[in-house]
Amino acid sequence: MTKKYDDITRPINAIAEEVNAVLNNRIKEKYFEEVVLLYSFIENLLKWLVFVKTTWDKCSNKTLTTEEIRRIRSFCKSLNFYSALNIAFSINLIDFGLYAKIDTIREERNNIVHQFWIYGHRGNFLTLRKRLEMLARATNQLVGIFNKLTEKVGVEEVYELFL
Repeated sequence: MTKKYDDITRPINAIAEEVNAVLNNRIKEKYFEEVVLLYSFIENLLKWLVFVKTTWDKCSNKTLTTEEIRRIRSFCKSLNFYSALNIAFSINLIDFGLYAKIDTIREERNNIVHQFWIYGHRGNFLTLRKRLEMLARATNQLVGIFNKLTEKVGVEEVYELFL
């Protein structure tokens, strides 16, 4: 499988630009699509943050082998939203306030995904816009953590790490 991007900041910026364009231009027909996009983005960014922090913390004691990094990557990639969120909180990537906010987001996502056929707000653009704005704020907080972690790690190669 080939990567579309060579630097993780590019898809992050592309998603931010897309969501902002939809909100700024009030493209109502795309609100639901962007909500689903941010659910996925938040989950995957959490997994990436857990991967980078875990790898970095383990490197503080010794140099990791390629196999050790591969195993950590495989573990993080296989995490579900619930596990990634709880690990991120447990290893101090996120504080309890953000944990609670993202846990609510996770529950909403599960309800929408598992009950899509009865999801009544699909055509309610005001409700979708409010949800999209709330997701965008939570996403911005996670991107802030991404920026702090990558600054702490301080190596350019971190941007090339993908799960």
